[in-house]
Amino acid sequence: MKKIAIFVEGETELEFVSKLLKEVIGEKNISIDAYKRIGGKKTERVDLLLSKSSITDATKYYATIYVSSTDGRVVSDIIEYCQNLKKEPKNSFNQIIGLRDLRGEQNGRKMNLTDLPKLELASKVVEQHCSPLPTHIVIAVMEIETWFLAEINHYACIDAKLTKTQILSEIDNLGFNPYTDDLTLRLEPAEDLKKLYQIVGKSYSKKREHRERTIECLDYANIYINLKNQIVKLKELVIEIDKFFN
Repeated sequence: MKKIAIFVEGETELEFVSKLLKEVIGEKNISIDAYKRIGGKKTERVDLLLSKSSITDATKYYATIYVSSTDGRVVSDIIEYCQNLKKEPKNSFNQIIGLRDLRGEQNGRKMNLTDLPKLELASKVVEQHCSPLPTHIVIAVMEIETWFLAEINHYACIDAKLTKTQILSEIDNLGFNPYTDDLTLRLEPAEDLKKLYQIVGKSYSKKREHRERTIECLDYANIYINLKNQIVKLKELVIEIDKFFN
């Protein structure tokens, strides 16, 4: 059985990655356990179980997904994990993926697109630290909602009235065109998604009911086959997932 450890910032990323893994390989073929990492600085980091799935004879792959709770913790948790594996190699996984974004602050200021090269360089250092265990950190720009916003097939699932014609009639109010604009340049994609849903009286937030509705509506075939070719960082994630399943 192949095993992968995935570190994500929050529960939105956890739910998206879990769904993507199941859609790609089939729910019967993979077992996924999820933990939320709590503590730090003054207390030891501990793993709080969020969900656990059973392993059967049909299970070919196993994933443990850790919610690090903040961007900065994704990197430090991966470093800690690698150090522990070196002490106990028998517990080694086949691969590590980290998923973080540019949302948040660094050195007292909000990060933006200009911070990406520096964060990518820092990620390479972490990846080398974990060698020989294959490790890759994906930085979603600006946040994972960029991918949701770009997955235009899901709009009608959110509400049948959220049609292309209706959305295009509201372009001036939206301030962007989801069908033609480079959405990776949007600085607040979660807020953009909220504004788009509000055209038909719906909303979007990090609340469980909102994020789960969107994640269930996403067209994963479109994400895996087409959308990855439009968004570099999404393609990075898909490539890493393909490595695991091959």
